[in-house]
Amino acid sequence: MVSQVVNLLLTPLYVKYLSPADYGVLAVLFLFSAVAKLVFRMGLDAGFFRIHYEIEQDRERRAFTFSVACFAALAAAGLFALVVIASRALATALLGDAGGARLVTLAAGDIFLGTFAFVPLALLRIQERSRLFAALIAGRNLLNTVLKVALVVRGGGIAGVLWSDLIATGALSLALLPILVGNASPSFRAVRLLEALRFGLPKAPHGLMLQLLNLADRRILAGFTDLATVGVYDKGYVLGAGVKFALSAFEPAWQPFVYGQIGKPDAPQGLARIATYAWAGFVSLGLLVAVFGRELLVALTFTNPAFWAGAPVVPVVALAYLLHGAFLLTSIGIGISKDTRYYPMITAAAALTNIVANVALIPRLGMLGAAWATVLAYAVMASFGFVLSRRLYPIPFEGGRLLKLTGAALATYALSCVSPAPLAAAIPFKLAALVVFPLALLASGFLTDAEKLFLRRRG
Repeated sequence: MVSQVVNLLLTPLYVKYLSPADYGVLAVLFLFSAVAKLVFRMGLDAGFFRIHYEIEQDRERRAFTFSVACFAALAAAGLFALVVIASRALATALLGDAGGARLVTLAAGDIFLGTFAFVPLALLRIQERSRLFAALIAGRNLLNTVLKVALVVRGGGIAGVLWSDLIATGALSLALLPILVGNASPSFRAVRLLEALRFGLPKAPHGLMLQLLNLADRRILAGFTDLATVGVYDKGYVLGAGVKFALSAFEPAWQPFVYGQIGKPDAPQGLARIATYAWAGFVSLGLLVAVFGRELLVALTFTNPAFWAGAPVVPVVALAYLLHGAFLLTSIGIGISKDTRYYPMITAAAALTNIVANVALIPRLGMLGAAWATVLAYAVMASFGFVLSRRLYPIPFEGGRLLKLTGAALATYALSCVSPAPLAAAIPFKLAALVVFPLALLASGFLTDAEKLFLRRRG
């Protein structure tokens, strides 16, 4: 999270050297990268993680690790070669100009090098070596940030951004190599590999649809407007998606925690309680982003006021990613039951909703139409995920407390919307409005007696 925040704080520097049109090109290339990542890995990252827990003998685990890592590397090499061959055609389809072939190749190169990192990163999560995991990821992001600043300031433009990603990912993969070697034995296990593919492949379309849900709006928006508008929208979207800071920090710990509870008699109740606390964190961050979205955007892009037009997008996108967080928390029964065929069904419905809503709303509402299309899509995904997961592995979620959290946040945001327009007056007004959130929770009886006792002892 810290690495992402540092990168966000460097936005004033980036927008000074990169135009809205440049950001529009990067947004489309990131869509390509997100899709390529899923195709290159074929769901093996999810499959490796889940099947590893079922193998009891260390020798078999080491052979399984070797099998997945080797297969993933060979498959990714072949796919990268295909991208290089087809780079001009891909650039024409994505950017409308075959001259962008080099940019497409750089983006694909970053994904190829990342293929060598996902197995050792999964091992660190499984072994609960969180400090080393965090240090390596932070180191990669720090190197990436330093390179971006150096290359962008020197006029590297879009290519400079992509080169920094590629070099930083390559450095991370090299740093992770000793972990991979130390946990693998040169013995191939085809049966175990097929198990991982059987679990992971259905999640690949799920991930593909999820990335299309997240990023396809840029491509559709570009069709109705231009790349400069896409760049302005993308900057507001990135701020609204700041809720992902909490999601990206929580999810790597959530999956191993959930799988570690399998078989325990009190697992459903424990997962429900953790889900309530996690939702409280997500809602709190989402509320901050939504309330201060305009002020954050102005502060981060003061070197290029052209991006300020994206401010109305921020709270809408924050709501969308809160719904993504709801899906993450309430769909865990699907992973526990290993019935992963439901994942692509859910995200296909959400992605279809997103595309249809974008086409319907963008001509009427412009950038806001794209943002609300994202909200509708995540609402569909969260609803289906909850219903299907409940059938497979019922969890007694604390519905009343979750509603109190959500209601208090909505009331606080509604109050902030009547703040004065000038920034000097808006900021203190909104800070005062935020006090409503904890007061509303206390008045609603959100805290249990045990939680009140815990807080009194801590106080």
